[in-house]
Amino acid sequence: MAVAAVDPKAMEKKTGMKEAEIIRILTEIGMPTERKDGNLVVEITPNRPDLFPMEGMVRTLLAYKGGKVPEYKVLDGGYKMKVGKGVESARPFVRCAVVKGVRFDDESVRDAMQMQEKLHETVGRKRKKVAVGLHNLDAIKFPLEYVVGSGERFVPLETSEEMGLGEVLDKHPKGIAYAHLSRDAKVVIKDAEGVISYPPIINSERTKVNGDTKNLLIDVTGTSGEAVEGVLNIIATAFADAGAEIYSVEIGGERYPKLDYRKIGYDEDEVRRVLGNSVGKKEAKTALRRMGYKVKADAIYAPPYRVDIISFIDVIEDIAVGHGYTNFMPELPQLPTIGSWIPGESDIHEIMCGMGFLEAKTYVLSNDKLLADTPDRGRVRIANSTSEEFGTVRTSLIPGLLGTCKTNKTRGLPQRFYELGGVWNGGEEKRLAFVMIGQDAKFSRIQSALQTFAKEWGAELSLKPAEDGRFISGRCYSIHMDGKEAGVMGEVSPKVLGEFELEYPVAACEIMV
Repeated sequence: MAVAAVDPKAMEKKTGMKEAEIIRILTEIGMPTERKDGNLVVEITPNRPDLFPMEGMVRTLLAYKGGKVPEYKVLDGGYKMKVGKGVESARPFVRCAVVKGVRFDDESVRDAMQMQEKLHETVGRKRKKVAVGLHNLDAIKFPLEYVVGSGERFVPLETSEEMGLGEVLDKHPKGIAYAHLSRDAKVVIKDAEGVISYPPIINSERTKVNGDTKNLLIDVTGTSGEAVEGVLNIIATAFADAGAEIYSVEIGGERYPKLDYRKIGYDEDEVRRVLGNSVGKKEAKTALRRMGYKVKADAIYAPPYRVDIISFIDVIEDIAVGHGYTNFMPELPQLPTIGSWIPGESDIHEIMCGMGFLEAKTYVLSNDKLLADTPDRGRVRIANSTSEEFGTVRTSLIPGLLGTCKTNKTRGLPQRFYELGGVWNGGEEKRLAFVMIGQDAKFSRIQSALQTFAKEWGAELSLKPAEDGRFISGRCYSIHMDGKEAGVMGEVSPKVLGEFELEYPVAACEIMV
């Protein structure tokens, strides 16, 4: 979850509600809220980015209390942007809006910056998918151009030095932080006087927004047209709810933003199937009104800022939230069978837990460094992996469990962990691995656990001396179950323990199941 902080006094003034009621309603709709350090701290789920701006919270609270849903009017001011060739291979989508009559004060400036930051981190995937720019409209001369950069120079935000695009990536703090998003392909937004934005990196100092700014240009760029338009709608409607006027910008023959409510067909049978008979059509439509929908006799209309509404199941979720989860009566499922243990994996979990092992779930992806000492029978590597840590499909469960020991080494000893999962060994294999760490983590201990497992599993067990780089020579054995080689066990070598920063003995076992 992302966390947004708002001034409780400002929220009370805008909603006409007391702080306790604001906290109660936000919590009821799935956004846990508490007072902390003088602010209301709201935990916002990823599916509701429209609540990042304070105006989004206010709008939601008023609708929940039975208020009317707002209508949004987009005016035509003749603003235009031309999109140049080649941007589709760099950052293909751009959408803009003009906002006039903005009333900025300290609180609203903070809220606007918080909204931009949270949208970048969540929907924007740290600016890779979506990036937002806010500009002083009065410093811009239309028309605008969105083009591939080719030697342009400008003064980036919070500096006084003119820089080229490459210099921005090497010298400016934002350029250094986000250079990986623009090093290979650069795009810029220009007006008649030059660059106003270098997305997704930095805006121009010339169009800087401050407390005296009354009119704004919003630019949103990214790699997903749907996400870009959704974010623009969230920002535009927030300013509109604060009393500003919204003007469109024509891009490629289309005017943006598009702030019409979206028509969605209503399926009463599907609502009853998912939520039961306690929610009829009347109750469902009341719930949807509380969630900000427009409701008419033949259809419902989703708000333009609700980017999370993709299919009708999302509407059903809003019906449940608006109706109130506490108003549903719990019922036992009407199942024609009686539950029982499923043979196989459930038995393995029961055996391992019975011996005092805790289950761990580690990453399926690993890296060549951690897997250096494991047998290599044709490793699968991720092409063009963006992370050195996760570039190879694991060939053993033991490195992941040793990592678990490292993570928990301050939790007290001894410790026992196991994992049941898949690895790649020239083909996919299901394996069980378990480890012990502590002063008494000796070969005899791990052997005893293996013998207990084999007995409960119903397999005939035998051991043969073996050599494996992960284990101490002379304290490593290959495992044979029912006459077939099934795995390896032993005391982990000091070299491997050092790589995982483990200071106590570890014994480990891994078998195919």
